[in-house]
Amino acid sequence: MLNTLAPGFSRAAVEELSRYKGEPEWMLQLRLQAWETYENTEAPLGRRGDLGTIRTVAGFNFQQLKPFTAVEKDAALPEKVQNSLQASLVNERSGLIVQLDSTVVHTELSDELKQQGVILTDLDTAVREHAELVREYFMTRCVPAGSSKYTALHAAFWSGGFFLYVPKGVEIEAPMLAQVWVNQPLSAAFSHSLIIAEEQSSVRFVQEYNSTVAGEDPSLLSDVVEVFAKREGRVEFSNLQDLGQNIWNITNKNAVFENDGSVTFVLADLGAGVNMATIGAGLQGNGSAGELVGVFFTDHDQRYVINTLSDHVGLSTNAETLVKGVLTDNSRVEFDGMIRVRPGAQQTASFLSAHGLLLSKKARGEFIPGLEIAANEVSASHGATSGQIDEEQLFYLMVRGISRPEAERIIVQGFFEPVLQRIPVENLRIRLRRSIISRMSGAYETEADTWVDAQERWEIEGVDENAISLDGNPEDDEIKLAEY
Repeated sequence: MLNTLAPGFSRAAVEELSRYKGEPEWMLQLRLQAWETYENTEAPLGRRGDLGTIRTVAGFNFQQLKPFTAVEKDAALPEKVQNSLQASLVNERSGLIVQLDSTVVHTELSDELKQQGVILTDLDTAVREHAELVREYFMTRCVPAGSSKYTALHAAFWSGGFFLYVPKGVEIEAPMLAQVWVNQPLSAAFSHSLIIAEEQSSVRFVQEYNSTVAGEDPSLLSDVVEVFAKREGRVEFSNLQDLGQNIWNITNKNAVFENDGSVTFVLADLGAGVNMATIGAGLQGNGSAGELVGVFFTDHDQRYVINTLSDHVGLSTNAETLVKGVLTDNSRVEFDGMIRVRPGAQQTASFLSAHGLLLSKKARGEFIPGLEIAANEVSASHGATSGQIDEEQLFYLMVRGISRPEAERIIVQGFFEPVLQRIPVENLRIRLRRSIISRMSGAYETEADTWVDAQERWEIEGVDENAISLDGNPEDDEIKLAEY
């Protein structure tokens, strides 16, 4: 019985993993093709003058990791996982699925949804029991296996993962909850989420990434999320990444839209020592709509790379990307957002906004928005800012008897609040508020004392992106959105 693969990635390890899982020949061939792509693709090194995180990932010693770590299926959940479920981001849920390391160990789905034809299972089971769906959608159009060197490695070694299928016309009100836990040092977990929402269906999917790995030895979580929204289908995907800082996270999330389909990504990144995220929206269908709301908070020497793409192909599509984050200590964040309007994608409306607030002189952030416009009936705007807290706003609070640390905390909450209000899952908003405050104060406090009550007492207004003080001429501090 295979419990773990020896450290190192190789073609033989791919074959051994597929044989252990008893996979059909087509999946083995997909894995082997992906491995060939991985072997023949150079690791990206980034551009000259960037903050070096992409090059850091390229230099990571992947061969020190175990590609597969098995956990007994249906085993009792560890106490930490049980406690996490009790304090999870959703109060009422329609389904639950949990992955520990390389294995999905627990699955729940309400009988009512089963009778309606909803499928929630691990991806290994889906390969055997729903092969026609997996073969059509798995790493073909949404996140192709050959998209990058790292997606190819994921396609070769994926294990566990989640499969959700929502039939035509089924509307699921209570969220689905998924958790991924990394528990072993010097291990690699490859979790894959495949969500298919048929015509006129709707679903909310909430996913959490956590870890229990102690010490300094690194581990890797390589995850891919593929969302397919069919005609008039609606998917809301929320993700909280709160991994330990000895975890490296490489993530790719993308959605494919048919006519009038809509997908919302809500992404909150708090953990991981190194986090390289690629998030996209492929708006092929006419009238489709995509939304990305993202928040992050980095400290110590965390390194983040965040790439977003709104890819407009169909007619009358619209997309909005709004990302805000705070950087402290020696952390580094690179944000690169793109709006791409293809030829023929007329009547497009797209908006991109990214803002970083630096609380440390040693923190560094780059926020670069971009446009590629190949149609002439387009409304597209983009803007970005990064800088220190405005000293005038700090002075305004401190002359009223508020200490500088508390004044900074109030400004940070005002900076984040417009984005947090866009997050539809209430528990996620509460969790993020408490996490942000704990990062700044070093201890958890009640939300009322640190967030809502503070905003009511001092009536802080206009401290969103205006909380940023840019270097240079004060008259040029305001960056207006560029519109095309």
